[in-house]
Amino acid sequence: MNDMKRLCNSINTCLSKKDSSIDELQMGEIVNLLRVKSQLTQEELAQKANVCTQTIKRLERGKEKVSDVTCRVIIEALGVNIKRLTRLLDE
Repeated sequence: MNDMKRLCNSINTCLSKKDSSIDELQMGEIVNLLRVKSQLTQEELAQKANVCTQTIKRLERGKEKVSDVTCRVIIEALGVNIKRLTRLLDE
């Protein structure tokens, strides 16, 4: 499950610049960005990930922390290969 933490750290590193006032992205923000990029509604993503729509809504709003397992299922439902993306972002 360290892949999820590495993924978030890698994305944050790529999106943040030195001397930037941009705060680190939270998992919900990352999911939202990937979902919008994939042109999926919250309902469609929830169905693909086999989770409740409310889980996606709360996660994106930062109102709910979800387990690494749930995050992995959601990220993979978005078509992201976590290990591959993390390696690419680390390079």
